[in-house]
Amino acid sequence: MHNPGFRPHSTRYLILPDEIKGQETKVEGSEYTIDTAKDPHEKPSEGTVVARGSDCHEFDLGDKVLYGKYSGYEQHFEGVDYYILSESEVLGARIVTPFDEG
Repeated sequence: MHNPGFRPHSTRYLILPDEIKGQETKVEGSEYTIDTAKDPHEKPSEGTVVARGSDCHEFDLGDKVLYGKYSGYEQHFEGVDYYILSESEVLGARIVTPFDEG
């Protein structure tokens, strides 16, 4: 897990955003591939908690969380982009099931 050497203040989380991935579709019977990549300027809305303030108790380090697309403050540490979100900006934790791995 990433550790940028930063602890957010009080009720804020430091989130490492997930990569935005497009989808690739192969057209049957041909050699063509349709790439439906997402807009490269689109902000992610899911990430992993990598640090939390002293008053944060809702989400643990390593939890996958969802947040609003325009929430938080973007911060760059050692070549990596992070988001600093207040506890109220985190919408909830993503529950990973065995079906997600397939």
